[in-house]
Amino acid sequence: MTKTKIIYFGNEQLAQGIKAKTPIFDALLAADYEIAALILPTANTRRPFEIAKKATKLNIPIFYTKNTTELETIIKDTSAKVAVLASYGKIIPESIIEAFPCGIINIHPSLLPKYRGTTPIESALLNNDAETGVSVMRLAKKMDAGNIIAQAKVDITPETTKQSLYEQLATLGAQLLVDKLPAILAQNAPETAQNDAEATFTAQLSKDLSTIQNDQKTALTLSREVIAYAGFPKSKTTLLGIPCTITAAHVADQASTELDLLCADGKYLVIDQLIPENSKPQSAQSFLNGHKK
Repeated sequence: MTKTKIIYFGNEQLAQGIKAKTPIFDALLAADYEIAALILPTANTRRPFEIAKKATKLNIPIFYTKNTTELETIIKDTSAKVAVLASYGKIIPESIIEAFPCGIINIHPSLLPKYRGTTPIESALLNNDAETGVSVMRLAKKMDAGNIIAQAKVDITPETTKQSLYEQLATLGAQLLVDKLPAILAQNAPETAQNDAEATFTAQLSKDLSTIQNDQKTALTLSREVIAYAGFPKSKTTLLGIPCTITAAHVADQASTELDLLCADGKYLVIDQLIPENSKPQSAQSFLNGHKK
């Protein structure tokens, strides 16, 4: 029996600063689909993407495309009826979307139309949302505005980290995709149009956001930044004269140690875990024991 061919766009890095895994790519292979080509927007020569390493081992052709003509050639040569996209990072031309008889299916880590754009996971964490989710949607010309084919929710708990939330959403998105692909290929999958009036948009993260501004922001805001900015752009401050990256913190009415930061709302950002410059991750107490005079 001939396997259904799929072209895969993206590296599955659905958030910035996380260790990207490949549950969507893996789920397609496990479901016996043939990934005829992996298309990445750029090559990562310093540290190859995990998905590229897997594709290389499996002899799946990898392309780093620069223009529409190259994409059209790849689609024609593979005869793929459908494509899957997960964190591609570039706009797909409408002519390429229409070149697939069954379209391009995007896995987006939010409950669209909420959090369209590039940082939906970080935005849910920054806003202290109680829940978020993943959407399997049809790619359209307008960013993240295509019809919804399936959605699923997950809770955000006090224990949730950016890495754990990414892994939850990517894994759940993979399950939804595999469940819906037969109907998508048969062109009878139910779809729901998004309400553009309810759309919210996310902003890019930059290194300029990394400095902890406790004199200007509330302790809750900063505690959410510590979680959302993990890996990139990080949350940085100077403690006992040493530049540090804060990796875990919580809010309290009173300080526990001299490391804790008084914030604009009169509450404290209590430092739990940190990475001193040129050192290893450690607890606040270990840092104090090693540096307090």
